Amino acid sequence: MQKNRRTASGALRALLTLSATTSLLAATSHFAAPHAHADFVYGLNSTASKGIYQIDTATGATTLVASTPSLTASGASGNGLAFDATTNAFYYIRRVGSTNYFMRNALTGSGGVETTLGALTVNQQYLSGTFYNGNYWAIPNGASNTILRCTPLGSTFTNVTLPTAFPAGAGFGDIASTSTGITYASTTGVAGLRRFNLNTLGVAPAIVSMSTSGFQLAFGNTGLFGVQGTNVYSINTTTGARVFTATVTTPGIGFNDLASIPAPGALPLAGLVALIGRHGRLGGLGCWGRRRS
Repeated sequence: MQKNRRTASGALRALLTLSATTSLLAATSHFAAPHAHADFVYGLNSTASKGIYQIDTATGATTLVASTPSLTASGASGNGLAFDATTNAFYYIRRVGSTNYFMRNALTGSGGVETTLGALTVNQQYLSGTFYNGNYWAIPNGASNTILRCTPLGSTFTNVTLPTAFPAGAGFGDIASTSTGITYASTTGVAGLRRFNLNTLGVAPAIVSMSTSGFQLAFGNTGLFGVQGTNVYSINTTTGARVFTATVTTPGIGFNDLASIPAPGALPLAGLVALIGRHGRLGGLGCWGRRRS
């Protein structure tokens, strides 16, 4: 009888353990499911509701993550959006008349704090931006063979114009970089999708495709994405082929530029902004690092 009781007790414990494990897996699956196939990029909205928005590339849903009050001033425009994961900050260029201002928008627990770091020493028009290796990079629109590099230094910055082998007369579009400096440019004028390396600026860009032209670009967790108008596409970095994935769902919204957020777990930034207030920086959460911007 005692042996039978022990056997029954053991069987019951095993059954309860299996049930608890099954429930835990189900709960984990339930909470993980919304982001399992989600991929997010971030856009600088150019319409009346100006700000930096998260874009779900699968559904087209948008969420405001940071306001941009300086862009609401009369005559002001913004472009060249990029993100630095080490400081949890967006960077972009605000243009007023013929003057360009280098902007930082640092994420906090309640959104973003916008700061003007100063005026650029060059006043060409910039319609593209990316962040790589501690620096912000932008190619002037329609100018020949140069690239701007800005290095943020606390409340200020330095900037320098470097020579490149990029085609003269190219307009943008946008640029987006990988963690190794490989950069893709979607251009107009000298049309197409081109690939070059920020570490070897003297090497001429390779033509990936002549048809993927004038897109706003950003890397999501699963690859390169492009936005043109209200349509979102995934873009093959080998062939330049694009596949439609979604239409932006917010009426009247439009994007001047996109930025990549490095998130190995494909977690949405909008859901993590509150965590910054408790942890201080996204990089301290264990799932963020400087991969691409």
